[in-house]
Amino acid sequence: MKDSYSFKFKLFYLIYYGAIGSFMPYINVYLEKSAKLSGSQIGVITALSLIFGFCVTPIWGIIGDKTKGYNALLKISLGGALVMVVLYYNASTYLEIILCAIGLEMLRLGTTPMSDTLATSYCHKIGGNYGSIRAMGSLGYMLSSMIVGFLADKIGLDGPLFISYAWLLIIALPITFSFPKNSREDKNKEDKVKQGNLKELITNKNYRFILGITILTTVIVDSSTNYAGNHLVSTLGGSESLISWMTFITVLPEVVFLMIAIKIIKKIGFKKYYILVVLSMILRFGIYSVTSNSYAFLAASIFHCLGVSISTVGSLTYIRNSVNTAMLGTAITLFNASTSIGKAFFGYIFGVVYEYGNSYMIFMICATAFIVALLILLRTKRFDNIYVSKHKVG
Repeated sequence: MKDSYSFKFKLFYLIYYGAIGSFMPYINVYLEKSAKLSGSQIGVITALSLIFGFCVTPIWGIIGDKTKGYNALLKISLGGALVMVVLYYNASTYLEIILCAIGLEMLRLGTTPMSDTLATSYCHKIGGNYGSIRAMGSLGYMLSSMIVGFLADKIGLDGPLFISYAWLLIIALPITFSFPKNSREDKNKEDKVKQGNLKELITNKNYRFILGITILTTVIVDSSTNYAGNHLVSTLGGSESLISWMTFITVLPEVVFLMIAIKIIKKIGFKKYYILVVLSMILRFGIYSVTSNSYAFLAASIFHCLGVSISTVGSLTYIRNSVNTAMLGTAITLFNASTSIGKAFFGYIFGVVYEYGNSYMIFMICATAFIVALLILLRTKRFDNIYVSKHKVG
């Protein structure tokens, strides 16, 4: 039965992240090319949707931890996102697009923390490898993104963008009915020993530290790579299929690396691992900032796998080992919500920079942020003995 559950989680991640991969890399290109929006208008859409998402996302975790109904909330998130995708496809005015983007973000942001809470708890219980589950999500993201890119070259972007997202959500939803049931009795026993509250979580210094590092690394990467498609197509003059090749180059190594990331972290430690990742990001975005060759841009993108590993395996492992387990669902959703507000800020800033400057300037800003993160990592002691002092934090 354990193997059966692991397979179901992997299948869900494969399909759900396939849905994300069919949509997220292309939505800004769609907004610029098809909806005819400016860079600042795209920045406003990004910022508003993420700000509203930030307001709503912690509620997913709080309700989940109170009710232990993570699976039910997961279904609600998937079903609501599906409705919003259909409405988004039919949106014709700027206001309608803004409202649909906000609604989609508020609903879809419940999916990842709920599925991550279920998957990481299951892996913790059986001694499984969450990285291997998450790797299937990366594989689905890559395959779906490439297919949409090639279809866009042949028949246009609008249809494949929304139809693929909707159909993959429809396929993913039934799989959640076969996930392992929440063990309310076991969880209640654990919570009686370790009662948690929001103040405890917010004042947790390790938790705040990893959130800050994530904003300077993962949030910056995600916010800037939203414009990678625009950079390849509009700035470097490439075809939309280059977005597909970029996805292939970034995600294929990611699939493999996520399976072994936790082993590397255990071997060299959190601090050395994060420093290694940040150094690779400085190199990657340094190349982005100066090259006018689309193939050099794609080649530098191979370092993406390291960045993803700290935002998933690294951060989730660190959080689980640093916070009260009774607050795990809240910790993950608040973490995602905080990164969303960071993406809102940088998304708007990068939209303005893209309109009044150029995409090269976006990547220069990113490289600077990574240098700041590196200086912090070199000085910090927040990674020391994280496995030894597993729950003694603050």
